[in-house]
Parts: sequence; C-alpha cells; structure tokens
Amino acid sequence: MKISWFYAFLSLIVAAALALLAYDMAKDEKNNLDILVAIGTGITVMITLGGALALRLENTRANVNQRVWSGVMFVVMLIANLCFAGFGVKMPWYPVIIACLLVILLGVARSIANMKDV
Repeated sequence: MKISWFYAFLSLIVAAALALLAYDMAKDEKNNLDILVAIGTGITVMITLGGALALRLENTRANVNQRVWSGVMFVVMLIANLCFAGFGVKMPWYPVIIACLLVILLGVARSIANMKDV
C-alpha cells in the first residue's frame, strides 16, 4: 500500500473547502454546532477522498474496488454532512451517524486492502 502525497494534499484542500461550505451552511445564532459540522465534514471528506485518490494498493483489482468504495462513501458522507448542515444539527444524531458511517467505511476498506485474491 502506497500513498500519493500530491493527491493527499489535493484531498486536504478539497476537504478544507467543503468544511468551510458546511460551516457557512450550519451557521446558527441559537447554537454553536457549526464548528462541529465543519470539523466532521473536513475529517470525513479527507478520509474518503484520501482513500479514493491518494491510496494505492498492490493488487489492481483491489485498487479499483477501493477507489469505487471510497467514491461511493464520499458521496454518502457529503450528502449526510450537507444535510445536517443545511437542516440543522441534532446533537446526539450527528456524531453517531457520522461515526457509524466512518466505521463502516474503514472496516470495508481494510477488508478490501487485506484481500489476497480479488
């Protein structure tokens, strides 16, 4: 497994831009959960885009599976984060849902990376 640092840096830039968008969407005078949404969006976008763009596996089939899985999870995470930012953050639900999605993402990604024969 190798990491392409150029694409990792690009993922970081995209994650920062989308975190700023989520922060702006979640701005609310009543509660201060906009920082939570910005940090959550930044982390999830960095992990999913990093897996889709920056991660290189030795097996080409596993590499394609990893990219597709990370791309699908990028879309799911982005929709979830922007929905929470746009419609309002419910405190116990946001961290629980995002954490469950991250656990699923990382568990499947590890299984794909550990496959010997795809």
